[in-house]
Amino acid sequence: MITLESIWTLLQAGFIQRAFIISIIIAILCSVLSIFIVLKRVSLIGDGLAHTAFGGLALGYFIQGIFVAFFSQYVPWLIAGVIVVLGSIGITKAMRSTKISGDAAVAVFLQLGLAIGITLLSLTRVGIRIESLLFGSILLVSFEQILVALVIAVITISIILLFFKELVYVTFDETQARASGIRTWFYDYLISVLAGIVVIVSIPIVGVLLISALLVLPALTSIQFTKSFRQTVILSPIVGLATVVLGVLFSVVFDVAPGGMIVLTGLAIFAVVLLAKRIQESAKK
Repeated sequence: MITLESIWTLLQAGFIQRAFIISIIIAILCSVLSIFIVLKRVSLIGDGLAHTAFGGLALGYFIQGIFVAFFSQYVPWLIAGVIVVLGSIGITKAMRSTKISGDAAVAVFLQLGLAIGITLLSLTRVGIRIESLLFGSILLVSFEQILVALVIAVITISIILLFFKELVYVTFDETQARASGIRTWFYDYLISVLAGIVVIVSIPIVGVLLISALLVLPALTSIQFTKSFRQTVILSPIVGLATVVLGVLFSVVFDVAPGGMIVLTGLAIFAVVLLAKRIQESAKK
């Protein structure tokens, strides 16, 4: 039987505390990026990048399986990082092309990454739990992964703050921004590359199949009842934090997969917000 005492005991465990820490870091990262991804209407890019990362990780583990004596456990993630950055550039280039629609461009990279990943993982000599890549393994997160996530979070948010005005301008009116002399292509690539890096860091939490939810739900939930961009910027990280913290807590209490519970929690918050908005609109009529 689950009791408050047993929950408190679990919360004092080191692996649970590490899970909460990295969840908070990733929540803030994904929530900030989700604002630009949702408002620019490129929400599918998360899926494309996640599956590209899956193919990159598979390539990394395949190479590690061949030269196992010369490669550390972090090499597959470094290789995946390079692949996902290149993939993010390729997806953005394809999406900016007038010959290929945005959803078709994402679909091509999604299928390519998934196909390469499944093929290479079936050939690799290193024992890999494919479930941990697909659905996350947040309870196995190490202190080194937390440090890496924290460094990436600081760098990413610093870059966003540095180019914040330009990013907002490009997000809301790309045509006018281009007419004003702003290199809109640069900021499209910038957001895509940052999203790709965040995807790599986030895979241990929710996995390849669910990461796109964290890149969409915080901002999508926030804009339902905010009246300005500033309010969305403030509220989106709050929604993201609530999603991951409650999701991890519920996963511990009910002993279920953290990745799935985090996404279900985010969807539940989104559903409650939509319901509250409908009730509010009906009351005004």
